[in-house]
Amino acid sequence: MQRLRLRYGRGEAAKYISHLDIVRAWERLFRRAGVPLEYTKGFTPHPRIAVASPLPVGFTSCGELMDIWVRKWMPPDAAYMMMREQLPRGFALESVDEVPGTLGSLQSKVCAARYACCARHHEGLEGARRAADVFMGSESCIYEYVRGEETKTVDLRPFVLALAVDEREDALCLIDLHVKHGQNGSIRPDHVLSVLGFADTPEYIHRTELTIQP
Repeated sequence: MQRLRLRYGRGEAAKYISHLDIVRAWERLFRRAGVPLEYTKGFTPHPRIAVASPLPVGFTSCGELMDIWVRKWMPPDAAYMMMREQLPRGFALESVDEVPGTLGSLQSKVCAARYACCARHHEGLEGARRAADVFMGSESCIYEYVRGEETKTVDLRPFVLALAVDEREDALCLIDLHVKHGQNGSIRPDHVLSVLGFADTPEYIHRTELTIQP
């Protein structure tokens, strides 16, 4: 049995597909490409696939990570070419690498994520930068949001490692956001944008990287 790690992306055409449907799309891709997936044991076997930190609906990405287990050894370069030929619209495959089967779970190794965002601020670039400076200089920033029928609160500030705001030519703001992400929880970048005073609907939120512990 071999463990392969895929680095992949999700584009505009696929950004509104749910995580479950994304995984199903990859399963179909593996079948069409002839990748001999390993299956779990028991009454309801399913492919051994592990996705690191599922991406929320509406976001795009070029830095997603997925581990798959295959029954027979495959050269990673060959696996990459086989999968690339079957990619559906909205999906991108950046690389395929072999990793030791003894490594811990992929999800447990994720420690940070970086996002590139674009949004409009009601006070323009200078107002956005002031809001970012105030946020980074604070010890706490409590954010309240609704999930389902529950109202939840989270302290956003401890999760934010770095935050920078620049201006795009059309007066929109470009936001580079680096956040902790892992076993102790995570935060959504759109929640950070909201407390900074950006418009409720960003132009885009694009995850550029997931950082894995050594």
